[in-house]
Amino acid sequence: MSDAIGVLERIAVWSPYFRVSTGPADDRWRPTADLADPATRDALVADTAARMDTDEPRVAASTLFFGYVARVWSVAIGSVVDSGRCIRLDPEQLLWRNDAGLHLHITEPGFGDDIVTEVLDRQIEPLVHAWRDVVAAGLLWGNAASALIGAGRVIGSDAQPLVDDLLSDPRLADTVDPATGRRRSCCLYYRTPTGGVCGDCVFPTPPDDRSKEMP
Repeated sequence: MSDAIGVLERIAVWSPYFRVSTGPADDRWRPTADLADPATRDALVADTAARMDTDEPRVAASTLFFGYVARVWSVAIGSVVDSGRCIRLDPEQLLWRNDAGLHLHITEPGFGDDIVTEVLDRQIEPLVHAWRDVVAAGLLWGNAASALIGAGRVIGSDAQPLVDDLLSDPRLADTVDPATGRRRSCCLYYRTPTGGVCGDCVFPTPPDDRSKEMP
């Protein structure tokens, strides 16, 4: 068993978001690079909207994006905390499958570059650029920061220095108010039929004006 597979097996016990399947992949798995394709994006957003019972594509897209980056952050931060090295998350090698949400697979796991390169440069920034005509880029970066903080909390204090360092990246630095821990944008979950505001939301309570736009 490779060192990378051992890391993935150890971190998988922390929560489902830390789990990545490995080994030979059938044709249900596709490269995560495909998530930047508009047709792929729109089909996933439509499926998510149907499951969430919302007719707003931006709400579904925000939720889908949040869940995806939460998984990517979890794997990356978990591997660094566990081993000091980041699992390779190249968009052509990290695979996805839609099963009531995006699940991840790596055929031959290995270690890659630093976490900024693997996650922010290769995964999140291209996706923000490709999805920003559905959801505002500022909202998506807010989702990325919130998902990062959430992944760190699952791990605990060992992850905090890494999370703090990542939040200083210019792409994330202005997404969260350091004094309050609240986001400067809203993920829009309150606009779903059963949704409320999240604990770190810019809104303390759901806005009365449900047409309100966020940056």
